[in-house]
Amino acid sequence: MDKRLPPLQSLLAFEASARLGSFSRAAAELALTQSAISHQIQNLEGWVGQALFSRHGRGVKLTSAGELFAGTVADALQTLREGRARIEPYRNPDSVLLACGADFAAGWLTPRLVALRAQHPALEVWLITQDELSEIDRIDVDLIVSTRQLHNEQMQSVPLLADHALAVCGPATARRLAGLALAEVLLAAPLLIDEHNPEWAPWLAALALPTTRALTVDDARLRLAAAQDELGIAMLSRLSVDGALRRGSLCALAQLPTVALAPLWLTQSKLAPRTPAVRLAYDWLRAAAAD
Repeated sequence: MDKRLPPLQSLLAFEASARLGSFSRAAAELALTQSAISHQIQNLEGWVGQALFSRHGRGVKLTSAGELFAGTVADALQTLREGRARIEPYRNPDSVLLACGADFAAGWLTPRLVALRAQHPALEVWLITQDELSEIDRIDVDLIVSTRQLHNEQMQSVPLLADHALAVCGPATARRLAGLALAEVLLAAPLLIDEHNPEWAPWLAALALPTTRALTVDDARLRLAAAQDELGIAMLSRLSVDGALRRGSLCALAQLPTVALAPLWLTQSKLAPRTPAVRLAYDWLRAAAAD
């Protein structure tokens, strides 16, 4: 079998014919002649090495092989359509592609995007939160917020925000613990543990207290939700809980010491920005962080 891929036009002709059960209706839909559709189908059948259609009255019917192939072709064409839809905003001169951590995005950034939109109503923000990136290619990302200083001949970083972990809980738990000393707080409420940091806080072991644990999970957003639901006390990044603290759905326990965390850096390319919106977003991020 020919290892080259078939022409896209043949796949479109096949998909339309399979869906409509007719070469003539497929021709009308694609603005082609019935002869052109038949020719495209013949080419495709030559590529797969077997018949894909059989005559059925005045129309056509998929063979068993054609039915299997139709699913593959439909999926491939849908993937192309979805891919085009995904990259369409890249043409938007008011778009900015920002890579950052999901916890930072949910806790600090998105609650402030209303203010950004108020200043620049046309601006479209794309958040990329899956992985911490280490480079800017000016196609997939415009700006990076991360704990790493990414400074080289292509990129430059500036300090953005300091961060620390603090003990937080729901409002009802905070009221119950109000006025208690450090040790009493830790004995009066269970802890919500980070699976990757089971010590909870670096200063806890030295106290040698018989604390209890209510939940162990590696997702900081789940620990935040559990704290809001009054399940116990979590040690979380100040930036990741900023929105919840502002809304009052979470409270900080001032009796418990904080722990310094790595600061965040804002990185941009040294080349001209992809869109004017990139500079607007860069300046806004620095101003919002200064506040």
